[in-house]
Amino acid sequence: MERFETQLGAAEPRVRELIGRIPPQETPPLPSTWLRCEILERFRVLRLAPDISGKKVLEVGSGAHAISTVPLAASVGPEGRVVAAERARWSRFRPVVDASGLGDRIWPVACDARRLPLRSNAAELAACVHGIRSLGDEDNIVRVLREMLRVAPHAFLAESLPVARTQAQRAHLTMYDLREELFSITTGARDDRHYLPLDHLASLAERAGGVVERSETLEVDLPHFLAYFPRSLVEAFPTGERREDLLRRWDEADGLRRRYGEDHPPVGVVSVARP
Repeated sequence: MERFETQLGAAEPRVRELIGRIPPQETPPLPSTWLRCEILERFRVLRLAPDISGKKVLEVGSGAHAISTVPLAASVGPEGRVVAAERARWSRFRPVVDASGLGDRIWPVACDARRLPLRSNAAELAACVHGIRSLGDEDNIVRVLREMLRVAPHAFLAESLPVARTQAQRAHLTMYDLREELFSITTGARDDRHYLPLDHLASLAERAGGVVERSETLEVDLPHFLAYFPRSLVEAFPTGERREDLLRRWDEADGLRRRYGEDHPPVGVVSVARP
């Protein structure tokens, strides 16, 4: 984690101070600082977002650890608010928000993002940061994007890209690309979809009726730990060719992870406006 500590040391003082409030997360074999590292990555991504100081922001897909929620709340400032919409993953949300000290700026809302319980123009920006991959199939993604553009006149989308420029990025992608199949077998749901190319993400925003104002790629130069899952999840499958194939691929991916570590792939950013 030396590179994370170096990158954190180079961050703005306010970012360093806030991330320092986030307690270590003991989730072996991940390093205890993995959550801090992911939050720092979100701050990097939000540099490319519009200025949201003092504004109300809708966040779609706040997730179990408020990884993007906390940086958004820091960015809106004391006069702004973040409406954090999430369907079911709330397990560590409140402890992380409480540790950040920004809870008075955050309004969590449990809902299906395809039918947001918010009036039109309730927010000035709708953001989905590393959440597109959890919205299901493309029709669902388009429905959510339409809702985002109903609630806010502008949307900010950020998602990892299926691009590996280094061995550490390849290690992440090799492990991550097993997750959609794993979830489809165990839950029947399409979660952790394979990352979409930047032009495909932009085309989904256009299908939702949005106007793509800008799309670009960001290299964050940080480790990434959220692809990993235990081998035991695959070992629990009934014996068969599919199980053996997944175990072989998991062993290959874990070998790459151990040898090279895991790095964030490039992140694609798309800024969208309502016509």
